[in-house]
Amino acid sequence: MNKTAIYIAIIIFLLVTNVATIVTIVANNSNEEENSDNRPVIEMPRDRRMGFFHNQIGIRDDQRPAFLKYNMRFSEKAGQLNYRMVQLRHRMVEEMASENPDTVLLKKIASDFGNLHEEMKILTMEYYFNLKSVSDETQRERLHFLFRDMLDPEGHIYGRGRGGAGRGLRRGGGRLQRDINN
Repeated sequence: MNKTAIYIAIIIFLLVTNVATIVTIVANNSNEEENSDNRPVIEMPRDRRMGFFHNQIGIRDDQRPAFLKYNMRFSEKAGQLNYRMVQLRHRMVEEMASENPDTVLLKKIASDFGNLHEEMKILTMEYYFNLKSVSDETQRERLHFLFRDMLDPEGHIYGRGRGGAGRGLRRGGGRLQRDINN
């Protein structure tokens, strides 16, 4: 075989490999988009939290003012805490990337971040208790499973995977429903 034939064979091989790689990437992205549309929604979209609660636990008109009040209070405080956490993350990354990172400062940042995380968990508990206080029995059960799946989406605590494969909630008819098969 001469050099030209070898070069042509290498070029054809690389071309086929590149085309196969591109087709695989496009196919995988397409499958991910299709699968993501079929997954149950367990997360609570921040910008549509009230609509989410209305659809998922069935907020009645007489409950709406209380839910709105608790939602506004939670959103405001949670937004402030998230902003402060983002600032701390940036400070931590900048300090770690510096020429001589200050480990004392990094430990302080880690401690501050832990305190903010604790505040966020306490705020989330207060939000849950406020919503629970204005919910009926069926709504409280849905609220429990909703928060359980939101705070443990991978099922590490409750032993089921994302989407309620165990004793969780399943999406059906626009509302989360208790999985009665388990």
